[in-house]
Amino acid sequence: MAAVALLLSAGLSAQNSNQTRTEQQNRSRETIQNQTGGQSKNYGQMTSEQKQLRNEERKALKKQEKEMKKQQKQMRKQEAARNRTQNMNQEKTGAKNMGTRNAGPMKNAPKGARGGGPGRR
Repeated sequence: MAAVALLLSAGLSAQNSNQTRTEQQNRSRETIQNQTGGQSKNYGQMTSEQKQLRNEERKALKKQEKEMKKQQKQMRKQEAARNRTQNMNQEKTGAKNMGTRNAGPMKNAPKGARGGGPGRR
């Protein structure tokens, strides 16, 4: 008899502990829902507001990078123009060697007599 009573009391206490555990879980769920404004947690997924913010950040970054590239390109152009003008000024002011001639072919070169050269005789 004592053993049966002991078993019954153990079963009842286990059942009571399970009920109290589920009641505690329910209460904790309610407090979490109250803290989050009645919304259920969205684990691992972004809300539409978060996605929108992320996309806006990306757009701002891309825009900033694009602007920097544009500025760099403009700086390179200015530098190239400055170099061209410097080179032109140096050529104008530099000492010219009048004794040299271009080695390229002349447009209307006089056609001289062609030499006999070694050929059939």
